[in-house]
Amino acid sequence: MSATTSLKLPDALKATIAKVAAFEGKTAHALMVDTLQSAMDDALVRQQFYADGEASFQDTLRTNAVFGAADVKAYVTARVTGSKPRRLKPQRLDGTKPMTIAHD
Repeated sequence: MSATTSLKLPDALKATIAKVAAFEGKTAHALMVDTLQSAMDDALVRQQFYADGEASFQDTLRTNAVFGAADVKAYVTARVTGSKPRRLKPQRLDGTKPMTIAHD
């Protein structure tokens, strides 16, 4: 069962919704529901992205294993060009050294 929600919209936004809804052949209500659903889908994907990043960071802290950026770039480039490079071996994370990003 659907619940009723009331939104107070600025006049300009309400006019834009009506215009876009008419163009898309939808009611204003259907357009707003579709737009809210799309925004929530995006938010859930973004939350999962952050959670995956945090899990990866925690795994790096747990294993203390990292890969050098230049090594990863060479590996990926070789794979893209059809070569079969050796698997990269993880390096120990040295917490005494600052993390830097290699720029080419």
